[in-house]
Amino acid sequence: MSGPATRLAGDALASGPMPHQAAAPGEVILLAPSDRMRAWLPRLAEALGQRLSVPVRLLRSPVPLPAELPLPSEPMERRLFGTTAQDLAAWMPTAALPPAAAVAPTALVVNATGRDPKSLPDSLRTAWTLSPLHHGRFETGGLAAPLLAGEAPHLGVLLSTPEASRLLLGARLAVPQRDALGHALDSILGRAVTLLCLAAEHLLTGRPLPEPTPLPDPDAGLPAAGYWPRRLASATLPKFGRQFTKPLLRYEDWCFGYRRQQGAGSPLDLSLDAASFRILESSPDRFYADPVIFAHGDVTAIFFEDYDYATHRGRISHVVLDAEGRASAPVETLTLPYHLSYPFVFRVGEDVLMIPESSENRTIQLWEAERFPDRWRLRSVLLEDIEAADTTLHFDRGTGLWWMFAAVTEYGSCSHDTLSLFSSERLEGPWVPHPGNPVKLDPGTARPAGPLVEWEGRLFRPAQDCTASYGAGLVWCEVQELSRERYRETVVAHHAAPRGYTGLHTYGRGSGFEVADFKRNRRRRGG
Repeated sequence: MSGPATRLAGDALASGPMPHQAAAPGEVILLAPSDRMRAWLPRLAEALGQRLSVPVRLLRSPVPLPAELPLPSEPMERRLFGTTAQDLAAWMPTAALPPAAAVAPTALVVNATGRDPKSLPDSLRTAWTLSPLHHGRFETGGLAAPLLAGEAPHLGVLLSTPEASRLLLGARLAVPQRDALGHALDSILGRAVTLLCLAAEHLLTGRPLPEPTPLPDPDAGLPAAGYWPRRLASATLPKFGRQFTKPLLRYEDWCFGYRRQQGAGSPLDLSLDAASFRILESSPDRFYADPVIFAHGDVTAIFFEDYDYATHRGRISHVVLDAEGRASAPVETLTLPYHLSYPFVFRVGEDVLMIPESSENRTIQLWEAERFPDRWRLRSVLLEDIEAADTTLHFDRGTGLWWMFAAVTEYGSCSHDTLSLFSSERLEGPWVPHPGNPVKLDPGTARPAGPLVEWEGRLFRPAQDCTASYGAGLVWCEVQELSRERYRETVVAHHAAPRGYTGLHTYGRGSGFEVADFKRNRRRRGG
């Protein structure tokens, strides 16, 4: 299914500067199809209204939604897997929206009709038009082929003027909950809200944008005749089979291991073979993940996420290593009325501090050890009203700045492919968001995976590889520029899951030891 209304091919993309209208837009107009829309579009209108200083209106265009490439198992999967809390993929009628007869020439138009902006009536085309692109296509159905193939889909924002078009923003995205196509689409549409907000802010305020990941070929992987029944069976039936085997197997079960530190300390020379680690096993009703090792006085402890399958909630626990390197029985460290994970433990002077992930509570909290390692008190809340995963701090001795790395999600999107930065002159804040946030959108290298490592004057950041699945592997990124204006890093090493495991997503070192965690499929036994 192709043609000028359904694909980008044939549209010349400008490589140089785009022409700009004489003044900043006086309003933002969101154009919906004439018949129906997905629920992400009203959420986008709300988000733009909160972030921009100009009026935002959601209007009904005179053009209907085009015949889309199907997302073939979506209705069936909604019945089997349910919906998400946001449900941005739900369909809504547009008949009650005000009609868009014409828009002012100076308006910024967001074209959410699923059609090429060149096909819109002249009265709705202005100097600047933003259109979401779904794996190179204007319709959300363009996501069908990469999603069914298990690939990381591309989400882009096309800027069009009467003279030319260019890709203003674009990134490959992680695909969470691959068992449910509708859940994946919901997360992608949440990310579309973020990207379109960033694009609009760029045009209105000049905020910087990262270099876009190039567009994929919109025709790559397009189905031939008879393709959908075969592909649907090969992609969807295993999902249903996995759903029915969940009472027997846990597919996201984690454990962690520890060992004496190996090698001279360069992250580039690491071998993370699970066989070289002592694995700390949990009972069948829980898993252990996100280990961090820390020594204070004569006590060396490993802190970790202790997840309870019955409550679907994690707490922070720890074990203590004796002089022979043997681990004690796990001891509860910190339990709160919401999920906790990723305990980032560090020292400032004589104080031992911890930032556990508390994204469910929409906070970033700083805890202080009253008695190491088992008694902690809340010292302060560093940031509020933020859904941040795997918060990791780094102190730059050269500039005297604290840096916070976190996977921040919003609008129901996914935290597996995003990295945001915050800086402060004081640990207690105020913390200032980086002007380029999110500084990285990449499923393979964005989400933090443990403390940063300084080695021979170089700074390395471990990150998760979530391209194929959550926590499938670990990469090392060398930080090349870290300032309040810019952030740059380069991938220098990659670790796949070791033999017998399906994932690896945290690494840490300290006091002559190393820790890492490993994902596996594990049989349920009474849990």
